[in-house]
Amino acid sequence: MVNHFPPLNALRVFEVAARRLSFSKAADELCVTQGAVSKQIQLLESYLSRPLFNRTPQGLTLTEAGKHYLPEITAAMQQIVSATAALQQARKNTLTLNISPSFSNLWLIPKLSELQHSLPDLKLSMVTGDGPIQFGEQEADLAIRCLPLSLNHEHATLLTEEILLPVVHRDLFLQNATSSKEALLSLPLILHTTRPELWTQFYSYLFPDSEAILPSNSCAVGFEHFFMSHAAILQKQGVGLLPDFMIESTLASSNLVNPFGIRYASGYGYYLLTSPYKAYDPNIMALKTWLTQQLATA
Repeated sequence: MVNHFPPLNALRVFEVAARRLSFSKAADELCVTQGAVSKQIQLLESYLSRPLFNRTPQGLTLTEAGKHYLPEITAAMQQIVSATAALQQARKNTLTLNISPSFSNLWLIPKLSELQHSLPDLKLSMVTGDGPIQFGEQEADLAIRCLPLSLNHEHATLLTEEILLPVVHRDLFLQNATSSKEALLSLPLILHTTRPELWTQFYSYLFPDSEAILPSNSCAVGFEHFFMSHAAILQKQGVGLLPDFMIESTLASSNLVNPFGIRYASGYGYYLLTSPYKAYDPNIMALKTWLTQQLATA
């Protein structure tokens, strides 16, 4: 099919020249020289092996071939313009968000109906990712990442600080008659493999004046993401540290509890990262506002 495709630039020139019935007016509309218009028409006529214009002292007229060809080419051009405009409009309102699996699974996906109600014109495409992101290398307009709290993250907006809760299944808690914070930490501790010192830091926060050592009672299996730890806690595998905004709204309904109401500020936060050249995109700004408001009330 490609081998039989006529020269596109010549088709565009033909459509304008046939509509205006003037090479000079076509040149003005296309911002080229009259000679360039004439050359493109000759190229197309040579490709088709027939003339498209009658060149007379009184001006241009279309040949019979030109009269039949023009409406078909005009329709095709309009279809291309319409298809391009539709694609550009769809892209205009579509954002690709690169997001950590835990943030999406435990918080954002359950809130999609609220997001769609608040921003009905926004189309959001989500892909999962973790770690550093280079917007030029990945097809994403923005990303959400958990990073150490800092004022030096470029093109980043802090959505919420990370507050971790020690969460356990109600049955496991009751079965072990866990009546103190020390006893809670004697249960199997679910490790977060990408932050292996998390339990040690939490223990130091919980008992700042104690010389006791964190019990060596971790689970046999560690997990990379909070949503995986959440699944293990539901299966009564042990105690896990989970971000408050991801879990608080479902604590009662899921039989998970934070028995002593402990809240631990980890020194991390969840940031919205944007591509520098899209920082002021209206859709990104609207989504940023919605995320900030929702997490402020979580």
